[in-house]
Amino acid sequence: MSNFSFAMSYRVNLSQEEETKLRQLIKTNQNKKNVLKRLYCILLKNEGQKNINITQLLNIHEDTVADWTKIYIAKGTEGLLKYKYSERRKSKLHPYKSKIKRLASAKSVKTVEQLQQKVKDKLGFDIEYSWFYRYCRKYGIYKILKETSDE
Repeated sequence: MSNFSFAMSYRVNLSQEEETKLRQLIKTNQNKKNVLKRLYCILLKNEGQKNINITQLLNIHEDTVADWTKIYIAKGTEGLLKYKYSERRKSKLHPYKSKIKRLASAKSVKTVEQLQQKVKDKLGFDIEYSWFYRYCRKYGIYKILKETSDE
């Protein structure tokens, strides 16, 4: 059905039968916006669309494309239909999100690297840069940094 590539991007290669099943599910789930997005995501991945295009077309986050693709690979259409956002694993930083946003608002913090150091100093978390950058983008923290650096 699908395979894992070296770039940490999941590929979807649907059989004709699998594609037909997804299209039928789209017709029967027209009143379920979130289910439709998940189904369309898999069809778009199958067409070879890049994640950035899928995020723009479906108005979802880049991590969501990966999450839904992994769910489809592991659990098929049943996984997509039964997916609950409340079951997602929360980041260990989640309880500290408001504190991180306050740190980002400080005049002395203008970059993700500086915020990363502040989080390490103040909260005791040593976070890998690329992961922290994505966290900041996802939760609007990066926007706060940009606003602070523009002042």
